[in-house]
Amino acid sequence: MMSDMKTATFTVRDLNRHLGKVLETCDRFGAVRIRSRAGRTYALKLESGEAKSTAVPDFAARRRAAGMKTMGPVASEALDRAIAGE
Repeated sequence: MMSDMKTATFTVRDLNRHLGKVLETCDRFGAVRIRSRAGRTYALKLESGEAKSTAVPDFAARRRAAGMKTMGPVASEALDRAIAGE
């Protein structure tokens, strides 16, 4: 795979042997190029036209909206011990 940070280029062999990686890259970038041995290049892109969103939800805002208090150090250590099975 070759990448120029906007799209990635794979060979037909990559498409055949590593389809999951090709599709994952297409999800990330929104499109990939497939190059044949004859030198022709094909484009594979998402039908929706949008790349996969990598935004992380704001869990602190959700906690505040639910009226939950923050966990103090003592409670946090107790939870860590409970998870560890101590």
